[in-house]
Amino acid sequence: MNLSLFPQFSGFLMAAHVLIVDSISANRILLKVKLASAFAHVEQAASAGEALDLLHAETPDLLVLGGDLVDMPAIELCGLIKENPAFSHLPILLVHTDGTRADRIEALRAGADDAFEMSVSTDALLARIRSIMRVRNSYEELRLRERAGRIPGLAEAVKGFDSPAQVLIAALNAPEGDQWTTHLKQMVPYGLRHQKVAEIMRDMSQFTAPDAIVISLQVARPEEALRLLAEVRARAATRQAAVLVVLDEANDTARINALDLGANDVIVEGFDAEEAALRLDSMIARKRMTDRLRKRVEDGLTAAVTDPLTGLFNRRYAIPHLSKMAQRANSQRGDFAVMLADLDHFKGVNDQYGHAAGDIVLSEIARRMRRCLSQADLIARMGGEEFLVVVQTSDAHSAAQVAQRLCDAVGSEPVYIRGRDIQIPVTISIGVAMGSDMLEAKGIAANSHCATSQDGLASALLDRADKALYGAKAEGRNTVTLSVTAA
Repeated sequence: MNLSLFPQFSGFLMAAHVLIVDSISANRILLKVKLASAFAHVEQAASAGEALDLLHAETPDLLVLGGDLVDMPAIELCGLIKENPAFSHLPILLVHTDGTRADRIEALRAGADDAFEMSVSTDALLARIRSIMRVRNSYEELRLRERAGRIPGLAEAVKGFDSPAQVLIAALNAPEGDQWTTHLKQMVPYGLRHQKVAEIMRDMSQFTAPDAIVISLQVARPEEALRLLAEVRARAATRQAAVLVVLDEANDTARINALDLGANDVIVEGFDAEEAALRLDSMIARKRMTDRLRKRVEDGLTAAVTDPLTGLFNRRYAIPHLSKMAQRANSQRGDFAVMLADLDHFKGVNDQYGHAAGDIVLSEIARRMRRCLSQADLIARMGGEEFLVVVQTSDAHSAAQVAQRLCDAVGSEPVYIRGRDIQIPVTISIGVAMGSDMLEAKGIAANSHCATSQDGLASALLDRADKALYGAKAEGRNTVTLSVTAA
């Protein structure tokens, strides 16, 4: 069978900066020839000292270390670089004149991402570099997003201990799965289980995604293993899992196909428990570091649109979302209500009981209102004691009923301040405007997707609901008032 499934990757260009370090000029030239077609900028260094100077001047995207250097063994330089926090995330490849298993093990123990023999084919080397760069680029993108959106209090490292990593072995058959699990269990602290490749394909939607998957690939019959790899990368639940593919024999085409389909790493000469353990350690550590960074980015994005006191959305989220809801209701010929709600006499609460008590009141009122609404409805704190509520509804009468339920829920009982054993009575006033009224008044066509029109509609709806809210205040508070057109 022809294994060349992905010829389109052969011309893949990586706009990256690579530093080649080797004391033998012929080796440097050979490596540069292999890499020059795929990198925007290739630098060379003939010694460890020269390499360290270049690293401090400008950190490359990839470091390729040749054999022993004139001033330091390459393996020692690798360890020295990895011990420096400034370069701990720098990918390193070691290229030996005669690459052996012992060379690979030593390189992996020193922190290198991989080790090759000098005779490795250009396509196989570039495929491995592509897989390394994918992981690095994803991490760097997350790191930039985290820094750009960093919010005080969310930049700290995640506290607590990681639970033991879970590794799934996708074996060709049960005896192979038993053997790999038994040998690997002696070397890693991970939770291990094995299952046949075909069964995993069938049961993927039914099990919790593991941290890493080890896939057995027969070079003579690679289709099933490659399908599983493609499925792992296609599914959201398993997309972030680290994947190690084990070839039953050395084969460049199988290695390239696995790497270009999304494998993080490949063992090329059959299963080796010690080598697999070292590669899994590195892959899982990198995955968990990326997971923590992704969690910080997600927390930062959530905090940017969330009111920290009440847990509701804030104004930054609410206004654009209102515009989208208006557009959706318009295109679907539906209707919706925009409500502005304001706590009555809230300044008096702060003055009499203090701002700490006022915060408890706001938090409790937000909880009561949220319980009255569906998941499809929007509720946000606009600032101070003012809230925005947007609900899908058929007419003004139904909207008024929803608003009245909110009033009743807020005023149903006083807010109890447990630490001070006091009860604070609260009520709320609500102004309501209907989306259909503004659509007709502005003459916005049902098929209009103009952002300016929809933003203007949202602003006009807020203005009309605000005027209705003033009416509710004027009528004595603790009441609902519809805008003039809606009424």
